[in-house]
Amino acid sequence: MSENTTPQKPADRFIYRTETDPAVLLQYLAAIRALADSEREALGFLPEAAYRDSIMQKRLRAMLAREKGTSYLAGFILFSGVFPNARIQAVAVSPEHRRSGVASALVSGLVSYLESRGYIAVTAAVASDLATAQAFYENHGFIARRVRDGGQARQRRIVLRSRELDTANFFTLMAPPTVSGQGVVNLGLRPRSAFEAPLYLIDLNVLFDLVKERARSATANRVFGAGLAHLVRLAVAPEFIVELERTSKDPANDTPLKLARQLPKLPAFPREDVEPLAAAIHKTVFVDTSHAQVGSRQALSDARHLAEAALIRASGYITSDSALLNARDDLLKLIGVDIASLDEFVELLPTEELNRESSQLKGTKCETKTATISEAKGYLTSQNVSEGLIAEYLPSAAAFQRASTHGISEDGELVAVGIWRMPTRVDAPARMLVHVRPDHVSSETFAEHLLDEAIREACHSGPVTIELRSIPGQSTVSRAAKLRGFLPAANSDILIKVALGRPLTPSTWSAIARQTRRRTGLALPEATPAASAVQSGLPVRGADGSEIVVQLAALEAALAPTLIVWPGRDGVIVPIAKSFADDLLGTAEQLCMFGRPNAAFVGLRTYFNSARTATLMRPGVPILFYESKRSGGRAAVVAVGRIVDATILSKEQVSDDLMQRAVVEDLEPLTTSSEVLATSFDSLIKFPNPVSLYTLRQLGADGPSNLQTTTPLSNTRLAAILDRGWSSA
Repeated sequence: MSENTTPQKPADRFIYRTETDPAVLLQYLAAIRALADSEREALGFLPEAAYRDSIMQKRLRAMLAREKGTSYLAGFILFSGVFPNARIQAVAVSPEHRRSGVASALVSGLVSYLESRGYIAVTAAVASDLATAQAFYENHGFIARRVRDGGQARQRRIVLRSRELDTANFFTLMAPPTVSGQGVVNLGLRPRSAFEAPLYLIDLNVLFDLVKERARSATANRVFGAGLAHLVRLAVAPEFIVELERTSKDPANDTPLKLARQLPKLPAFPREDVEPLAAAIHKTVFVDTSHAQVGSRQALSDARHLAEAALIRASGYITSDSALLNARDDLLKLIGVDIASLDEFVELLPTEELNRESSQLKGTKCETKTATISEAKGYLTSQNVSEGLIAEYLPSAAAFQRASTHGISEDGELVAVGIWRMPTRVDAPARMLVHVRPDHVSSETFAEHLLDEAIREACHSGPVTIELRSIPGQSTVSRAAKLRGFLPAANSDILIKVALGRPLTPSTWSAIARQTRRRTGLALPEATPAASAVQSGLPVRGADGSEIVVQLAALEAALAPTLIVWPGRDGVIVPIAKSFADDLLGTAEQLCMFGRPNAAFVGLRTYFNSARTATLMRPGVPILFYESKRSGGRAAVVAVGRIVDATILSKEQVSDDLMQRAVVEDLEPLTTSSEVLATSFDSLIKFPNPVSLYTLRQLGADGPSNLQTTTPLSNTRLAAILDRGWSSA
């Protein structure tokens, strides 16, 4: 091996798989005994009969490393206990397979096995002088509960640790729902799958836009196309036909009138129900505003239209009438009908799905791919997922519409699957199922990647409710989902969240707030937050009707991926070389031929730069990435994220975990100093319209260094850059 060659890691050479079959494990009994004896100081001594009995009782799970058709023992985990409590007795990994995630995979696999069988807790007794073992269990959620004396021979102290499992039981079902973690907020979301497509009424102008050559004809075509596709139910009120007949010059040959008579029509309501409500609407829209059309035949007809919409409990009313649009807030409060323009309604419709390309996890045999339905079914069946659940998410091909099936394969074998079904109507949720092999050494990376891909695709067209099926034994997925704002829905096996997928700025706030309410039922104030809301919080009405006050940072986390530009919130621009941006941000315009590093597949990523910039890189600050032209980049801001943490470290102190979440392999060239600033960020959103250096200069956002170093951004410039980044979205 040459001096500059990077040694190959075991995880790059081997394919690891858990084995529980007693017939197979007995062939490795001698290797298991030898490994246990080599770790007698940590594990203690058990006779061969004890290991044999554990194998036969399926209380020993081994990790086998496969290379070129031959399998070797990489490690094992031994457990015991009486239902519903389990106990880990030993975890051992062969020296040549350490630092490859084998121990973590063994624990994760056991936790998944126990959760799928209803266990509620697992414990471990760890000697206090085994610092590495103590840190390992701490990192895997085992909390130190108490300390007891060990045996007399060694005079050790034993730390008893336990981990509660993600299993529904009597106590968790009876207790009120709680979520740990700062900034987590329950927005009162509820599963919406049972509701039929929302009912929208149209006014006369929408019909005329459809049948006549007008500026909005293409938009009207999309509205009626949505009706034919059952994304929404379109109908007209009785007053609609009456008004057309009244104004028609030749009813027998009037094309709009003929078409209108073929549209679904609301039932006629008694006059005594319509007229009082119409009078109240006319007063609100025309009388109270001293409108020029007050009392006119057209105004009275519009009022009756809306009264009939309110009586049928329509979700909305599509119109081009400025008087009705200007009074939309008052009308929503008065009659509960949402007034929307043609353009606003079209923004609710799903756009074309994102193109997804295969990508390899660098240095491994793992590759992301589009999985076929039969491949996904085969994988889920092999993982003992119920037939009913498989049929629910993978029905017959004819019924499987607007769905994506994404897989991760290793050496041709699926090891994780993500299935997401896109909304079937404008206010429907995106429904997801994500399953990863819990015993895989990269299970956490797979879970993060599949969830992030699913969320990104679901909110590509705008705000959406996402329902993720919770599967017993998939605590790795559940844990990653909760970090992304998912919360358990009441009395359901569904985790649920709302995702915006784009920034909220003062100029986009009202439009996105209306989209969010129409699509998800979550009602944000339609006015941009005042400066006082930064301290006092923002009033929000949940989809279940509950009203709460939410801190803006917590709201941002709940609606991720998004970035809220609230009053006084500044940002920062950092330079990044194109080669690093391609991997760290996923902004490459072409497929990478040599695979992507681990950082490209996880939600929390690391950016390294000079320690001198630490005063600007504060937690919570929006971080915009400028792709440097000097490195062959686009000379534009290409993505934005949110700083989670920034720490000054000596280059020797930088941990493997930070390096795994970064794309820099050598820190030395970054700075002449012995220290670096490690900045962790999440909520990454790529700009659909990169903001060029020319535009940044026009905004005065290039700074004195011309974006060659970290540059602070004022609140107004931050908002302006984000608005331009999404101007074509």
